[in-house]
Amino acid sequence: MAEVETLILGIDLGTDQSSVIANSGYQDSMSSIIGYPKDIISLKHLGRQQVFGDDVIKYRACCETYHPLDGGVISNTNFHDYNAVYELLRHLIAKASYNFDGEVCAVIGVPARASLVNQDILTRLADDLLQTVLIVSEPFMVAYELDKLSNAIIVDIGAGTVDICAMKGTVPHADDQVSLSKAGHYIDRQLASLVQEKYPEVQVTLPLMKRIKDNCAFVSEYGSQALVTMRDDGRPVTLDLSEEIRLACELIIPDLLEHLTSLVRKFDPEVQHEVLENIFISGGGSAIRGIDEVIALHLVEYGDVDVQCIDPDGFAGARGALKLAMDLPTDVWNQVGFIKNGASLGEILKN
Repeated sequence: MAEVETLILGIDLGTDQSSVIANSGYQDSMSSIIGYPKDIISLKHLGRQQVFGDDVIKYRACCETYHPLDGGVISNTNFHDYNAVYELLRHLIAKASYNFDGEVCAVIGVPARASLVNQDILTRLADDLLQTVLIVSEPFMVAYELDKLSNAIIVDIGAGTVDICAMKGTVPHADDQVSLSKAGHYIDRQLASLVQEKYPEVQVTLPLMKRIKDNCAFVSEYGSQALVTMRDDGRPVTLDLSEEIRLACELIIPDLLEHLTSLVRKFDPEVQHEVLENIFISGGGSAIRGIDEVIALHLVEYGDVDVQCIDPDGFAGARGALKLAMDLPTDVWNQVGFIKNGASLGEILKN
C-alpha cells in the first residue's frame, strides 16, 4: 500500500454492507453485523469477545447478533445500539489503518434524509476514532464519483432504504432528496411471505430469502428460471421460485417511480430532457436484472430516457466519499455536509 501522511477514508455505512476505501490503496467490504458470544462455551469456541461481518454469519448459532444500522443509521437510541455502531466503526477503521500511526480522517455516507439527530450521534461516535469526520448523503457520494453533479438523478437502492437524489450543481437540499423504506430488506420479507404462502411446508428464513434474492433478483421478463433447493420438513426439495422473486422485486417499483418523476418535475423545464438521460442506479439493488429497463420504460412519456446501473462491485459510494475527501481540504468540509468534533462515546452515553 502507498505511504501517506494523513490516512483518508471513504466509508459507505450501510444497513447490510459497509465499504471502505483509503488513499493508501486499501479497500474492503463487510456485512454490517456484530456478534457476541451467547455464553461461556460460545466464548471459548469463538476465542474472542465479539465477531464481525461474515464471521457472525458463520458462527451465528453461538452468537447474539446485532444489526445496529436500520436504513443505514443507528437503529435505536440505547446503549447497545450506540456501542454496536461504535464497535462496527472502530473495526472498519482499525482494519483500514492497521500499522498506521498518523492522523485518520473520513467521509461517511448515510441515507439521504437521515435526521440531524442521527447524523450528530454518528459524528460524535466517530469523533473518538477519527481526527475529522464528515457526514454526507450516500447518493451524493455516488454522484461525486460519477462527476454528475448537475442535471442528474441518483437512485441508491440499499437494504434499508431506496435513496433518490436530484443533483442541481450544489450540495443537495432536503427537498431534492427522498428516502423510501421499501428496499432490499422489504423485498426479502415479501419473498419469504410469497414462498411460505405457496409452499407452507417449506422451511423459510430471511437470511435464506436474502441469499436467493441476491443470486436471482429480476423484474419483468429480464430473469431466467430460478431453481432453488430448500428444505421441506428437513428433506431437500427443488422449487422454481421465479414468479415469487419477480413479484417481490417489482413491489418496490411503484413508490420509486412516483418519487423519481416528482424529482424530475422539480428541475427547470429547459433541463428536464437532460435529467432524463442521466439517471443512475447504485447500491445492492442495482444488481436486480432489468430494473434499469423497467424504470426507463415507465418514463418514456417524458421524453428520451437513459437509465444506467453503475455499481457492480458495491464500492461506488465509498469511492465517491474518498474522492470528495481528497478533493477538498478538511477545513472546508463543513461547507459540504455535517461535521462536528463532538463529544466522546462516554459523554454520549451519559446524555
